[in-house]
Amino acid sequence: MKKAISIILAAALCLSIGASVFAESDVEEIDYTTGTPWMDIDLEGNVTADTPTDLKDNYALWANKDRILILEYPEGYMTAGNSSDVNYKADEDLKGLFRGEVPEDHDSRLAYDYFYLLCDWDARDARGVAPLKEMVDAVEGITSLDALTEYFVKTPWEDRLYCLWRETVSSDTENPGSNILSIKNGYSLIKDPAEYREMTDDGEEQIECYKAFFGKMLEKLGYSEEEAKQKFDNCFAWETMLSSVLASAEERSSSEYKFAADTHFTRDELLSAAPNIPILETLEQVDGYPAMDQYLMPEPAAIEKLNELYTEENLPLMRDYLILHGIYQMAEALDWESYALAVDCQEMTSGGYPAELNREDYPASTVYEDIKSSVAWPVSKYYVEKHSNPEDKERISELVDEIVDAYYGIIEDADFISDETRAGAIAKLDNMGKNVLYPDSWEPYSFEDVNFASKEEGGSLWEAYRAIKKHEHEKTVAQAAGPDDRTIWDLLPFVGNCNYMPGSNAIYINAAFAQNPNYRPDMSDEELYAYMGPAIAHEISHAFDAEGAKYDKDGNFINWWTDEDYAAFSEKNEKLAAYFNAMHPWEGQDFNGEAMIGEACADMAALKCMLRIAAGKPDFDYGKFFRAYADRCATKETLDMAMARLEDEHPMMYLRINTNLQQYDEFLDFYGITEGDNMYLAPEDRVAIW
Repeated sequence: MKKAISIILAAALCLSIGASVFAESDVEEIDYTTGTPWMDIDLEGNVTADTPTDLKDNYALWANKDRILILEYPEGYMTAGNSSDVNYKADEDLKGLFRGEVPEDHDSRLAYDYFYLLCDWDARDARGVAPLKEMVDAVEGITSLDALTEYFVKTPWEDRLYCLWRETVSSDTENPGSNILSIKNGYSLIKDPAEYREMTDDGEEQIECYKAFFGKMLEKLGYSEEEAKQKFDNCFAWETMLSSVLASAEERSSSEYKFAADTHFTRDELLSAAPNIPILETLEQVDGYPAMDQYLMPEPAAIEKLNELYTEENLPLMRDYLILHGIYQMAEALDWESYALAVDCQEMTSGGYPAELNREDYPASTVYEDIKSSVAWPVSKYYVEKHSNPEDKERISELVDEIVDAYYGIIEDADFISDETRAGAIAKLDNMGKNVLYPDSWEPYSFEDVNFASKEEGGSLWEAYRAIKKHEHEKTVAQAAGPDDRTIWDLLPFVGNCNYMPGSNAIYINAAFAQNPNYRPDMSDEELYAYMGPAIAHEISHAFDAEGAKYDKDGNFINWWTDEDYAAFSEKNEKLAAYFNAMHPWEGQDFNGEAMIGEACADMAALKCMLRIAAGKPDFDYGKFFRAYADRCATKETLDMAMARLEDEHPMMYLRINTNLQQYDEFLDFYGITEGDNMYLAPEDRVAIW
């Protein structure tokens, strides 16, 4: 539900605690203004009214000093600047959707009604856990293996509490343009199978969190304390037996690990691997999936083990596994106590702390994460209706095309690749998906088939929740039967960010990102190329960074480089990492250059792209462009956030100004920066890869 957010918040809290302890002892011994080759001007307190500036020494400071001195943190943020402002505005715009008049559009109205059903705690509490209890009782009544099989093959998908296996639809890397159904064992409470073989302290802590959650939830469902304990032990015993054949997290991270692309099974092979389990019968006769010639089996041993364990003797373990995972999955749609228990459990098992939710504060805070995760596309459509327009989409699309055209020139000019590799790079550009602001058609994201009563009409969250889950399932089934559609958006327009997805070779420039200060309709060319342009070019550049370069034009994990060219590319990446490893935000503190190479490569290539476009513009004002380029990265952040950034893949913002600019003669020549100036970097020392 909110696991990614919980990790961020937990990290921030841990940093805050660490910083507090640090402040009492050693903080006075550290001079945070001692960074090399530049002081960390982003760190709160480093820049004062008395700080001297010299553009040839530290351009970021010279350009942004006055702005840094007046930056203020948005509420709830530890960073101030353009990025924070855009994200804060996106959040506020989202909240504003549900404070206005009732929308007329079906999907927008659905998002609006779901929001208020989420907030209707009186009705949710009145219903309690009764809807879930009906589903739990159905599983509790299974008394034989034949009855369990019948439960799977006869219970409609929407009435089934949980399953012993799970299926997902993904692109078939062996058959580009096609989808394939991937079949895996069911989820385990603890993600790393190694924990079941030798429990670590972290695993023990997770188990205690789960025991507390399930103990209280099972009590609400009418079980005794002893029955609850037995059910948890049974579920854990089932997961332990299955985990014996599952690869650990460490094994999966190895280059020798056999990925899903290598584990295609024919229909007969799947039936042979699991003859006792009604997998295909359930998928096709009950769930509606089409029969396929091949299936993806990421870990065949797990399905074979599941087949081996599917016995009368293990029925109590399987039954309790279904019950506990069903509870964990659905508790968030029940009453306040169940919801709060579920959120706390998710937070703590993700490495965080209890959320300490307040029911009275829910409508103003947590509900927005729930609405985004539940009805993301109706919310997206509602957001776009209010905060975007076709004119901006057209202008930014033209900018994207302009940048891609410039990128062809960059690829053509690259002197470290052969014609063979160059052809592969050009093919990636030719085939790159360009997703700008919002989808061209809303039809693939439509919820027109979803209908439920609003709060005013006496509706309940449970009915709405189940209707949405059924819709999502039916969309997945339809996706399995159809071709792999690379035009389908993977990101949400109301998120204030941009992205490149290597698996689909597509960029996403979200509507929430294309707002002031990143974009205004009245921007000059210099401003457009300094604010919006680098963000777009940055995402395109990710297709050719150390990670993106591993994927071909269709998003397949296929090598399209010659050995010699890839060796030269790797050498350039090593030089880029060494460049950042030689820098320090303050004395005694290193950067992780190896972690930064992808983002830094994209930053530098993006600036080169914009300079290439600028060169073709008569009377282009380079001074205005460079100052605007620096302003887009103007930042102030707390020590906690600065500490968190030390291992981040993104260079600190002041570095994203200075390190990028010093790569290019256009900047150095415009300001007369020469050897001996701190901003100067000799041609042989420059590290821009493209």
